[in-house]
Amino acid sequence: MINNEFSITGLFKGVAQILPNGQHSGIRKTPSDQLTFSLTHVFDDEVVDQNHHGGDMRVLHHYSELNYNKLKERFPEIAHLFVPGSFGENICTPELTESDLCIGDIFTLGTTKIQLTVPRRPCVTINATYEDDRILKEIISTGHVGWFYKIISPGTVSLKDKLKLIERPYPELLISKLFKQGYHEVPKFADIPFLKACLQTNLLDKGWKPKLENLF
Repeated sequence: MINNEFSITGLFKGVAQILPNGQHSGIRKTPSDQLTFSLTHVFDDEVVDQNHHGGDMRVLHHYSELNYNKLKERFPEIAHLFVPGSFGENICTPELTESDLCIGDIFTLGTTKIQLTVPRRPCVTINATYEDDRILKEIISTGHVGWFYKIISPGTVSLKDKLKLIERPYPELLISKLFKQGYHEVPKFADIPFLKACLQTNLLDKGWKPKLENLF
């Protein structure tokens, strides 16, 4: 079991911007001292493409400094671009990676209670925000994509608060394994008992859920 309490490096929200390639996106976030959550969204955090982003299973996105450091090591010539908030996350912590976490993990975050749902399914907007066509391929290869939470109880979080793991109902359902099943394994989606267990949590989002439903 991982440690159950984690400090917060940064909190982020943003409005839509025009990226260098002309794309309209809310991926680039700016620091905030506090975030407020409803059951469906982060207040003042704009979601542009609501067909592919957002939704009640993807309210809050988390990325860690450990993942940023891996990107800085891999691409030292653009290391200055990999700053918290640039990946589109709402929360950044010094610790935690995809291999530490499971579908269904429940945390408190300030006065909010949240539950981990799925690993991010990244798209080419990642390349656009960093102006480098190598980034998407790299994060898919490593699985350092970040992850999402749903909101169980709305509330607020500030930088002085901690992220606290309080329950792990599905210790066998690592989010890193789900990502590998979808992106790395040959053939893809081959571990049927594992994937069925993921689907039965009722925590999969509109990106992952249809892919698994089509297997059964």
